[in-house]
Amino acid sequence: ATAFGTSSSSATLPLMMKCVEENNGVSKHISRFILPIGATVNMDGAALFQCVASVFIAQLNNVSLNFIQVITILITATASSVGAAGIPAGGVLTLAIILEAISLPTKDISLILAVDWLVDRTCTVLNVEGDAFGAGLLQVYSEKKMGQMAIDDLVEVKTEALGASKGEGVEEGSPLIKQNGLAHLENSKSCEKESVM
Repeated sequence: ATAFGTSSSSATLPLMMKCVEENNGVSKHISRFILPIGATVNMDGAALFQCVASVFIAQLNNVSLNFIQVITILITATASSVGAAGIPAGGVLTLAIILEAISLPTKDISLILAVDWLVDRTCTVLNVEGDAFGAGLLQVYSEKKMGQMAIDDLVEVKTEALGASKGEGVEEGSPLIKQNGLAHLENSKSCEKESVM
């Protein structure tokens, strides 16, 4: 609701962190690292809006887009959505770059501005949902990784414990002190030991 009301990914960041941590169980170190990056870089809604608006303006002007122009729209929309600011109407500002790249008139952006107040709000909701999904995905991955590491550590500890209980390969004393074989038995009365170092 905040994303729809403010129409800004950056303005929803504190509330999004709170919701993701409390409601979805994402740890603070993940949410506080991923969500600010996502609010800046992850503009899925802006990229989709720019692609659809470019095709709409092309059809409005009776221009059929070839394969090269479609690829240009995709690449330019992706690059501009990464660099777009998380402010209201941030996607419309970069739409002019895409239209210039495929040689379409930029005067038709005024038609997009008429409905941008609604489209921008839905794009912001999509951006925020994508950020929260990314944080949740990283949380699940890190839990699986930490669980696997804990299992590996347990297996290693159990193996060492079994070897120690059987008396296999376990020597008494410091590992830094080397005892000489038969000389150790002869000199056991004087307790002389040779240092490994």
